[in-house]
This record gives sequence, structure tokens and C-alpha cells, in this order.
Amino acid sequence: MSNTIIKTDGLTKQFGKFIAVNNINMKVTQGSIHGFVGPNGAGKTTTIKMLIGAYQKTSGTGSIAGHSMGSIESRQKIGYAPEKSEFYPQMTAIEYLVYNGKLAGLTEENAITKAFELLDLFEMTPFAYKKPIKFSSGMKKKITLAQALINDPEILILDEPTANLDPESRMFIIEILRQFVKEKNLTVLISSHILTELELIVDEVTLINQGQIVLNGKIEEIKNRFNQGVFDISTSDNKKLSKQLDLLNWIDRVVRTDNVVKVFTKEPDRLKQQISHILLDLNLMLLMFNEEKITLDNIYKSVFKKGDQQESINNEEINEVSEVTE
Repeated sequence: MSNTIIKTDGLTKQFGKFIAVNNINMKVTQGSIHGFVGPNGAGKTTTIKMLIGAYQKTSGTGSIAGHSMGSIESRQKIGYAPEKSEFYPQMTAIEYLVYNGKLAGLTEENAITKAFELLDLFEMTPFAYKKPIKFSSGMKKKITLAQALINDPEILILDEPTANLDPESRMFIIEILRQFVKEKNLTVLISSHILTELELIVDEVTLINQGQIVLNGKIEEIKNRFNQGVFDISTSDNKKLSKQLDLLNWIDRVVRTDNVVKVFTKEPDRLKQQISHILLDLNLMLLMFNEEKITLDNIYKSVFKKGDQQESINNEEINEVSEVTE
């Protein structure tokens, strides 16, 4: 059974009559990179701020590494990087990091040592005595991430860490996260809109909309849940192949164009096993056989339709397939 390091039960946050986060149950496994995804205004940042203790919950419970959410003990386990970088106007990068290190409980000597280590890691040593407030967006993000790591946290919570960055800077940050997870068994909860890059690193994902969790589980199990079994096949005689596939009751649909036969089936493994026999019986040459891969972006679009036409997902069915268990 997996070791859950972040857990919420019925977590709710209400501002006046507005319910920003509504009765959410979420689990994050220790040592994982967990994607937190949803449209603008879905409740991601509000949830994160409750987890780090910046907002008081209205009801429900939450725990961080076994400690009550918002407690001193839980805060000591967390490193947090907000979406927007904020710096004191007169502080240099090294001063800012040392200051945050001391706030986290480090001695000044240890804070200085750790700050220079992080500046080196993020390739920011030449800018140690420059003021971050004047840095580019990418440089500001690096300093913000460095301060989140200054206290060697067990859990890193990041709100849009690669937003508004160029591709090179985004990949640099992704590689840093991979390195820390591998070397230090760090757990990362990351909120991001850049799904193609998020998919490269996440082990688990939670989808939230209108303050409610609609999906929470291991990424591969969720992909299997949404996999439609769609194949593109091309042969020496696509018309002949499509006629044969139409006769099979385990093939749901066949769509033929001049160059490709698109096949839909709920039994993809069966098609993979039998396609060679089918081609042999028809005396056809195989030119192409591709299975369409489900992506995080596909899942997002499937769950979050435009306007009010969003797909409803049966929670009981999802839990059977993709629940992250303790």
C-alpha cells in the first residue's frame, strides 16, 4: 500500500456565500510528483493556500506528513513557491535566500551555505548580489524555487512554476524537479496549465473543477480509464481490410479514408494479437499500425468541456480504477 503524505477529507473553503473549495478528498503519495490541474477559478490556489496554512479551512480536515494542515509541524515540512514572485526592493538574491532560510529555522551560517548551493544549482551564482526585483521572469522563478528549497523540505508545493517562461527555462525547472525527487525522495505537488510538460514528470494527477475533485489517481491508471482503443491502420488494400473488420463483433466502429483505416475497439489487446492473422488471411501487406495514445491533454479536454457542457464522471467508477490508496 502506498504511503500518503498529503491527505484531505471533506476539505471546504467558503468566502461569504461563495464556496471556493467544496468537500474535496485528495491523496498525494510520498515521493511522487503530483499534478494539480483545473480551469482558472477551479479552486487550485485556494486548496494550496489551505495546505500551506495561509488560509483557514471552513470545514473538513487535512494532514501533511501526519501533522494537521496549517500546524507549525506541517509548515516545517513544506517548501512553497507561489505563482507570482514577490521580492523586497532592496534585497539582493543572496540576502533574500538567507533571510528565508533564517525564517525557516536555519542558523545564519547554514542559511548562507545553503543559499549559495541553491544559487549554483539554479545557475544564478553570478547574480547573487543583484536584486531579484529587477530580474527577468525566468530568473525570478529560479530564485523563488530556490527559497522554497532552502529548508530541505519533504514536500514542495508549486503554483504554476513554469508559467510565462520560455521553453528552455521550463525544461530547466522540470529537470531540477526530477533531480530532487530522485535524489532526496522529495514529494512535489504542482499546479500547472502546461499539460504537455506536466505529463512528462507526474506520477499522479488530481483534476478539480468548480471547487470539486473530479479525478484523483495514478496517471497511468487514469490513462487506461480514458483509453478508447483507437488505431490507425494502413495496408495494401484498405477497402478490403475495413470490410473484414466490420464483420467482427468486438470492433465498435471502422472509418476508412483513402490512406488510413481508423478502428475503434474496447478490446485493443485483442486487435494487436489478431491483426497479423487477419492480414495473412486477406493476403494484405501492412504499411502502418499505430495506436493513438491518450494524453493528459486529451483527458483534460474530455473532462472539461466548454461552458456548461462538461462531462460528468461517476466518482464510484473512477475510484474503482484510479484511486491512490494509502
